[in-house]
Amino acid sequence: EDGSVKRSAIPLIASAIVLAQFTMSGATFAGDIATKRGSGRKPLFLAGLITLPIRCALIILWKDSGDAFLLSTQILDGLGGGFFGLLHPYLVNDIAFGSGRFNVLMGLTASCFGLGGTLSNLLGQIAVEHLGHVASLTGSLVLSFIPIALFWKFMPETRDERGRNRSIEIKAVEGGELA
Repeated sequence: EDGSVKRSAIPLIASAIVLAQFTMSGATFAGDIATKRGSGRKPLFLAGLITLPIRCALIILWKDSGDAFLLSTQILDGLGGGFFGLLHPYLVNDIAFGSGRFNVLMGLTASCFGLGGTLSNLLGQIAVEHLGHVASLTGSLVLSFIPIALFWKFMPETRDERGRNRSIEIKAVEGGELA
């Protein structure tokens, strides 16, 4: 192997990108309908988080099964991306409502997403170079359970809580009770 890109990889990569983007659009639309019908933000965001370990496991299991199986895992990537893209501003708005800190929190959380994506790619590539693809994916699979557990345990449902606690804090500040 001379290290050059195989011609067959170009359509596979293009297909993966298009399939993930198409699925992301559908997931965003479905998530929007679900939130309008009363579904909470926490279960939908958790559904997006859960797609990563499932995707890693399927790639490991299907590593020798051909391009179609690998390509099908991009559906999970699109579902996660669609739910995150839709729910991220909702969650930040619910948390920051009335504080005047929406833009700060959006910037902070978007920066954390970017940093996480960058570190994931860097560490994943290092793991691939030294340990191989399966070890790298296994590491991603194991690590992906950490945000699932943290979000499930510590993140409350925010859907109908917007402004409830904030109004108590605002009244206390107006009354001079908080310094």
